[in-house]
Amino acid sequence: MKDITFLIVALFILTVPLAGQEHQTITVKAGTRVIDYFPFSEQYRYPEFIQGKVMFKNGNYTITKLNYCILQGEMQFIQSKDTLAIANAKDVSFVQIMLDTFYYDNGYLEVLSGHDPVIMAVKQYVKLSDVQKEGAYGTRSSTSAVQTYSGIYDQGSLSNNKLVRQEDLVLSRNTDYYIGNSKNGFLTYKKSNVLKLFPLYKSALEDYLKKNAIDFKAKEDLLQLTKFLQDIK
Repeated sequence: MKDITFLIVALFILTVPLAGQEHQTITVKAGTRVIDYFPFSEQYRYPEFIQGKVMFKNGNYTITKLNYCILQGEMQFIQSKDTLAIANAKDVSFVQIMLDTFYYDNGYLEVLSGHDPVIMAVKQYVKLSDVQKEGAYGTRSSTSAVQTYSGIYDQGSLSNNKLVRQEDLVLSRNTDYYIGNSKNGFLTYKKSNVLKLFPLYKSALEDYLKKNAIDFKAKEDLLQLTKFLQDIK
């Protein structure tokens, strides 16, 4: 279990900044170790496991030391010196770590702004974009593999953090923004979804969007739109 924990930790390059929606690419070259590409210091949402609260949908809760692992998209805790993920994540209502709240909706979404019924949240994760194998004359051919890194790990293809890869792995670090609430769930933060979530305010929203050049990939623009939605609700 310790080897698994170290592998999980070793693969994330750094905590993704929340200065804009980001999709950054990192290529792990064949013949090298994945661990060599990623410093250890910035692999989780927090620099250490912190006392937090996990509230379940059935009303039960637990208090333990927690940290969000961005690479695996998991909320993890320490048990007997092992690092484990919260099982049955779909049963989680929310997680509280210090002043931060995470809702679970097809992944852990951290609240950035607002409160019910209008919440802006962010999802940070790492995804495998491609696996490129060596072809004739040293060329690289794509397998067009698109899945989360945890999917690769589940298949056992990276069971050792010192494993030397025989193909190039193309990983992407992602920061995606969402809009929604704890009752009805969350959708990707884009114009069509905002209009879908708040149909009663379609006229006011369209007027706001017409007067304000909103970049739905820019954090600050989305924070302003969230405030507007809060004010008209």
